Amino acid sequence: MWTRFLILLLLALTPQAIISVKQRDLETVYQWKQLVYGFATPADRQHAQSNGYLVPENGTPIDVATHQQAKGSRVFVTIPRFQTGIPYTLAVVSDSNEANGPVLQPYPDYSYHNAHGRDCNKITSAFRVAITECNQMFVIDSGVIGMTQHCPPQLLVFDLNTDTLYHRYRFESSMYVPIASLLITPLVVVQDPPPKGRCRRLHVYIADVTHHGLVIYDSELNTAWRAENKFMYPDPDHGQHTIAGDNFILMDGMFALATDQRQLYFHPLASISEYAVPLSVLNNRTMWMDNLEAMPEAFRLVGRRSSECAAQAMDSHRNLYCVTFNPIKLIRWNPSKPYNVKYEIEVPADPQLLEFVSGMKVFKNDAGKEELWMISNRYQKVATGTLTDSEVNFRVVRRPLDDIQSQHPPIQDLSQRLIFT
Repeated sequence: MWTRFLILLLLALTPQAIISVKQRDLETVYQWKQLVYGFATPADRQHAQSNGYLVPENGTPIDVATHQQAKGSRVFVTIPRFQTGIPYTLAVVSDSNEANGPVLQPYPDYSYHNAHGRDCNKITSAFRVAITECNQMFVIDSGVIGMTQHCPPQLLVFDLNTDTLYHRYRFESSMYVPIASLLITPLVVVQDPPPKGRCRRLHVYIADVTHHGLVIYDSELNTAWRAENKFMYPDPDHGQHTIAGDNFILMDGMFALATDQRQLYFHPLASISEYAVPLSVLNNRTMWMDNLEAMPEAFRLVGRRSSECAAQAMDSHRNLYCVTFNPIKLIRWNPSKPYNVKYEIEVPADPQLLEFVSGMKVFKNDAGKEELWMISNRYQKVATGTLTDSEVNFRVVRRPLDDIQSQHPPIQDLSQRLIFT
């Protein structure tokens, strides 16, 4: 009996003993040579064309998010207005296709996008989004077109059941510096999720990539505060990047955010370091009101990876994913191990599909299984002026995570795998 018990115990503690799941591949969901803008009416298209708002070659998609609903799934992308010629800046991918790729449609409709900074009640430049278990999409609108701050940055919350604006929060001037700041990445943590909760208590963490800070929004208080730390700054030794043989300089600071519900993991783009700070520290508003650089001892260096990476995401098993620049690799790391090159596990993937992954999310599919969604945009070609519409430039890709997660189950599930009879 004891021999059998020991064998079963060893098997239970061995990752390879977990039910085998075939290794998953990266799947291309959508791809474009150049973005294709659709319009609900000919009048909308005419408005965009006649005012110089429709210049397809000017658009670079930055973020992706998918939403499952009873009538099917939708995929959203953002196209920030880095320059003029962008007719709308938040879109849903339609089922129609043209030679350059699938046709986009404005979300929620073109009227939200047609002011181009002249009406701050509309969307000026959506940078990234976050979709929660509450069927809500949080949109960060930077308020910036090109190098001009047309409107204050704002947080928009859309009800995805009705496609209506549920809430708007405009950030006060103390939360940003016009032009010097660029709010780009929202990460939402819901404290009262369904089915028991009512989605009324949540925090949104927002990266300021160019003024090197973090803005925290509290839905219950309907207010925001700002935190700053030296770890949010770019590392000048890692501001020159190489992707697929192209070299460019990008000194972006605070960029990527992820959480395991206890810690906020973050890194500047121009860095190979990963950092962390407890959410409880960031959520303590009174601590930050008089000192933007409070609690420096709460911030810690987690470790260093082999190369810079842009977006990152964490799954429910606490696997942290990002795509390194040089070489191009999809990697994962788990906080149970030291954060260094030794424990940087490569996930097999075609590097051609992952040239500058600027958006990354973990979502559950209609079967309740988690998938990693990414958007790549070959930004190195944009930066060097060598982007051409004769090649595929923008891709939305996804990868199921069940094979990875079956090898690394949550620690709390270990006892359920021990058999004593």
